[in-house]
Amino acid sequence: MLRNGLTTVSHLRPLYSQSSHLRIADRLRAYSTEPATSNDVAILGGGITGLACAYYITKELPQANVTIYEASDRLGGWLSSKRVPVKDGNVLFEAGPRTLRPSSNGALAGILMQELDLAKDAIFAQRTSPAARNRFVYYPDHLVRMPHPSSGLFSNLYNLWSEPIFDGVLWGAASEIFKPQRDESLQDESVGDFFARRIGPNVVNRLLSGVLHGIYAGDVWKLSAKSLFPTQWRDEAQSGSIFGGFAKARADGPEVTKQEGEYVRAIKSHKWDPLLRDTLKDTTAFTFRDGLGMLSDGLVRHLVGTGRVNFQTSSPVQAVAMSETGSGVTVKTESGEAAFANAISTLSPKHLKNIRQAKASELVPAIPGVTVMTVNLYFRSPNLAPAGFGYLIPLATPFENNPERALGVVFDTAYSPSPDDVNMENWHISSPDQLKEARDQGRLINVNDFAWYNMPDRPNTQDDVKARGTKLTVMLGGHYWDSWPAFPDEKEGLALAKSLLERHLGIKEEPEAWQVNLQSDCIPQYTVGHEQRLKTAHSNISREYKGRLRVAGNWMSGVGVNDCLRSAWDVVRSMKEGRYGTGLEHIGTNEYVRLKPIRPGQSTEQEQ
Repeated sequence: MLRNGLTTVSHLRPLYSQSSHLRIADRLRAYSTEPATSNDVAILGGGITGLACAYYITKELPQANVTIYEASDRLGGWLSSKRVPVKDGNVLFEAGPRTLRPSSNGALAGILMQELDLAKDAIFAQRTSPAARNRFVYYPDHLVRMPHPSSGLFSNLYNLWSEPIFDGVLWGAASEIFKPQRDESLQDESVGDFFARRIGPNVVNRLLSGVLHGIYAGDVWKLSAKSLFPTQWRDEAQSGSIFGGFAKARADGPEVTKQEGEYVRAIKSHKWDPLLRDTLKDTTAFTFRDGLGMLSDGLVRHLVGTGRVNFQTSSPVQAVAMSETGSGVTVKTESGEAAFANAISTLSPKHLKNIRQAKASELVPAIPGVTVMTVNLYFRSPNLAPAGFGYLIPLATPFENNPERALGVVFDTAYSPSPDDVNMENWHISSPDQLKEARDQGRLINVNDFAWYNMPDRPNTQDDVKARGTKLTVMLGGHYWDSWPAFPDEKEGLALAKSLLERHLGIKEEPEAWQVNLQSDCIPQYTVGHEQRLKTAHSNISREYKGRLRVAGNWMSGVGVNDCLRSAWDVVRSMKEGRYGTGLEHIGTNEYVRLKPIRPGQSTEQEQ
């Protein structure tokens, strides 16, 4: 087993070296405690949200200068891509997120890919790929493939009828429209309580709990239905049922918040590269040849190039306070104080609490987080896991089948091409005309359903090996560890992952390479009452900082990378338009617009 010799991707690619671009940034702008100009902005936190905020500021507010304060010695936050040597090359491990979806908020990631010139480095898993078609849930003692149109009607119906995981689900869904509405006085409830009322407890414990394990690593009986499923929550109140609301949206068009309508309009007006746009339309998920760390590296490279961004790494913020004149804020670190017209905090609520001068009350009501351990493993033998994206483990899976308290397993090889996939001699082109047509389109899609932008001479693959093995990531912990006094160490985490894979997939082979990643409080939990806590935070921040401090991050309206990009986009857009805000002013809004329904032959919705 290899544990030593881990190297970051950026060390393998000097062009993306974080250490080099930090030195460049320091040369561009020395740290200064001089009074700020009216356009200076401080960004607290150098993770993906902070970097995205800085990017949108340099793009939308051309007169503004930016200082990013980051407590650690690196930028990028949870985006962490590393290469590990193996016998015949090296493989890529992702300690955090590994793929992005191009839909909804993912459009922002697609735009960044275009504007940062990262499309040439991307790998697109197509909608026809096993990663899209094959997704599993482990219950009670085996993998169950979720229904998918590609499986055919008969196969899906047989699966729904024969597998215990689906007991009661069809009847519960069919009868949902006849269920009574909730009491009008109910302000929020757990996702579990909501869907148990509307469809039945089996769909919660056997299916939905697994989905939320994969996204939030959280407890379905504690997470907020109003915050996680706002459309379904409103549909019950306005249309009497979830399916009644769905039918109305199909007929009349979906009703969304005014803010969401503005976002849809802005995305539609973007001048997309036609080839990238068409590629993303057929894509279920995408990543980059050197992992998602290339996205944060690309942002930093761009920000360094603007000459308007000062990176202060290893600089934890000690305090943020209103200036004496009330015309800005001051940021205090060990190096001293600096004045800014505005600040954007991308810190967690817990960290934000520690940097206030007023300690009498919480600025943001407590928002819990969960700790997750991911274990990356690479096995020499290929095809040790079924073709597909991976599987999730719901609450209803018996303890004896999941004593490790795992959340799920990702089949990393599903979205990363093999050496055979990138060998053009193996690609199926049946005629010269077909080859010409594919080249005219600028891309080729091989038999295993990957796409590459502009068909590079050497298509991208993440693992630099002669022959493909099996790469997996086991996810452990989350809400299961809420009451644990201590967490497993590396040795224990590896043992837990190996034990789970042997029981569930029959893998007894020793991994050739592995990496254990413990991420403390990494996923905020939107528990019941989350919206009200955000409203309280908005009121407190507005009162104390008078619009000079705004917040962004994964603790408000989505925990994924795409949601972080959207949070940054929203905050900077508000600043550009001169609106008074905190980054939370949209929470609980009653302003809605209706989008046009999708008609036959129409590929996108259009706002009315």
